[in-house]
Amino acid sequence: MIYDQWALTFNLLTVGVLAFVVANIFASSVFWSIKEKLADYSVSTRKSLLWLFVFAPWFIALSVTLFFSPLFQDHSTFTWLTDLAHWHHPDIFYFLSWHSFSLLVFVAFSLYVFTKKMSVIYHNNKKISMLRLFGIERCKQVIIIESPIPTAFTGGLLNPSCFISTGLIEQTSTVELEIIIQHEIAHVRNYDPLKKWFFSFLSAYFTNDVKSLLSSMMSLSMEQDADSFFVKNQQQSQNVATTLIKFTKLAAKYSIHPQYKSELFVHFCRHSIEQRVLHLLNDKKFKPFPKGTALIVIFLLVLISITSVDSLHHAIETLFTH
Repeated sequence: MIYDQWALTFNLLTVGVLAFVVANIFASSVFWSIKEKLADYSVSTRKSLLWLFVFAPWFIALSVTLFFSPLFQDHSTFTWLTDLAHWHHPDIFYFLSWHSFSLLVFVAFSLYVFTKKMSVIYHNNKKISMLRLFGIERCKQVIIIESPIPTAFTGGLLNPSCFISTGLIEQTSTVELEIIIQHEIAHVRNYDPLKKWFFSFLSAYFTNDVKSLLSSMMSLSMEQDADSFFVKNQQQSQNVATTLIKFTKLAAKYSIHPQYKSELFVHFCRHSIEQRVLHLLNDKKFKPFPKGTALIVIFLLVLISITSVDSLHHAIETLFTH
């Protein structure tokens, strides 16, 4: 048993963990209920919304933790809200309690996720180093690799490069090759491998179904963004779409070589070709970012999490004693 400031710190960490779990559940519910409507928004807006979903539990957990801290609880202006939700005996913390157990589980899971993701980075860096060692630099950030398999992908976190195989160069025209290279350069400029890794880290805290859908939608959005990065008119859109279809037919004859497999490699045509082609040829107007709705939803989730954490705390206290 510990008292005073250290006890307060551990209790606030417990609050943060409970708020994170509650916020995760509600954020997942909101995402699942509107997932079909995300296609009505532009690619940039869709990416922003997906980032908002994976960041939401962390932001809400921090907000709820601050609410239960003395900075907020001791402020007389907010007595009406602190009367609604508060944390009992915050200056006492028992190590042999559900508080301690919940903290240990969250820390253990976080360490597991972090270790797993760092392992991905390590193996990815080894592959990138090997490809750069044996590849030939065509121009800045574009490396040619010797392989009969037609492939193009972007890899590297802090210093990304795009890799083009000799098999692809031999089986595509100059115009098609340039479209593919410009697509990969867009991934380089956006640092998509790094963003993909960070997004996968944040989405790892969701259930498998939600995590899988979040990752799939973000991958598709990154590809659509790169597809249209250099598109200035309808003719260029059609050229990109035609190249996508041709590349897909070429790649269908091969499987990705193990050397070119990595969850941090962003491949040219491995994600939802039909949706990407339709997006390129579609001229419909997309909805803007729903700022007002997003703020209201986040505010409501914070309030729900605050009251849920207090209610959950009371419920658990009836089942367990310190």
